[in-house]
Amino acid sequence: MQKYLIAVLSTLPIPAAGLSLADAARMALNDNPAITAARQMESAAATRLRQVDTAKLPRVQFQESIQGGNNPVYVFSSLLTQRQFSQANFAVNALVRPDPLQNFQSQLGVEQSVYDFGRTDARRREAETGRSLAAEERRRRELEIVTHTARAYYGALLAEAAKTAAEQALKSVEATRDRAMALRSAQMATDADVLAVEVHLATAREEIIRRDQQAEVARAALNHALGQPLDTVQTLTTPLSAPLPAESPALAIQRPEVKMAGLQEELAKARAAQASAMMRPELGIRFQLEADRQNFVTKGGANWIAMGTLRWNLFDGGMARQMRAEAGHAATAAASETRAAASAVTLQVRQAESAIRAAAARESVTQAAIAQAKETIRILRNRYGAGLANVTEVLRAEAAMLEAETRRLAALHDQRIARIEREAAAGTLNGDSNVLR
Repeated sequence: MQKYLIAVLSTLPIPAAGLSLADAARMALNDNPAITAARQMESAAATRLRQVDTAKLPRVQFQESIQGGNNPVYVFSSLLTQRQFSQANFAVNALVRPDPLQNFQSQLGVEQSVYDFGRTDARRREAETGRSLAAEERRRRELEIVTHTARAYYGALLAEAAKTAAEQALKSVEATRDRAMALRSAQMATDADVLAVEVHLATAREEIIRRDQQAEVARAALNHALGQPLDTVQTLTTPLSAPLPAESPALAIQRPEVKMAGLQEELAKARAAQASAMMRPELGIRFQLEADRQNFVTKGGANWIAMGTLRWNLFDGGMARQMRAEAGHAATAAASETRAAASAVTLQVRQAESAIRAAAARESVTQAAIAQAKETIRILRNRYGAGLANVTEVLRAEAAMLEAETRRLAALHDQRIARIEREAAAGTLNGDSNVLR
């Protein structure tokens, strides 16, 4: 019996606490795979920056090797470095035909770049720009997720409100049917009136079924956006109501796409500087400590050498020059893309502001239409009861009432979404934005 109850309970919808739009946005951002991936890419870019910084630190290398042979030059130089060369080794036969010799060699080298004429600085600028690009990519994904979650949230609210409106319309038609049946009993209406109302009732019930299906899909879409099981029952606490009519302040454009286009220009300039630095010399110092031994630990000596180095690639076939030209073209293209992106974003902000004004005007018009429809229904019902109007006029007024209420809900939804899309277009939308409250 207990196993049966557990199996039944596991199929029931999962209840959830009250959920505001701001909480939904934060929930969608939390542990989202796309955001997690973007954060990892941002960390990778920061690691590349630290890699560049290591170029300013010394390089320390250790090498252990063993070699052997009777090559006269090899034997002569090895005896010298082993500090084992003696007067007997000057004999002609010993010089020309030496006995085989083995040499255990340990080398410890330290190399430090002193000045590279801006090469490391250019690489660091490139890495810093790459890190900024990764951060803006993360912001872009967060912006998309919050916007998508808000649409799903208000979509679920609209579906539930439309279903409620359809249920209220059904009750109104049922009241009209009851009146028609009462009038028929009083021989003030015909069977045709009652049949007409019954047909309208069937249409109203069909509308509820359709709205219920839409609400179910909308709830599942919201749970999908939140990363929750699709059957989770969410209690949505942010109302589908008109926002305050105060004029929206101007927004500073902070769209990630615009910043990313500008960063691409900076990235191209850094690569051009790096290509130019490749045509300049690099100064450094090197110190090497060496130990050479006939046996692994005995019969040997140690020596050291220090040097200053200058490396200058005098001719590379024009590769550095072509790299600099390529970066220059890329910088020019990125500058054009920055202007195009800024213009497109400004247009999107204006479109959203226009949509806000249009939705607010539509909501005002539908409010008036609903008030008129209510009064029309009241008058027609009184006239119908007095035999001065037919039932078709009453049903037509009730249908107009439902249509006006549906349009009002759509206008509220569109106004809320347009305000969110305005901030999304400007790039200021995040999980803590006031527009989500």
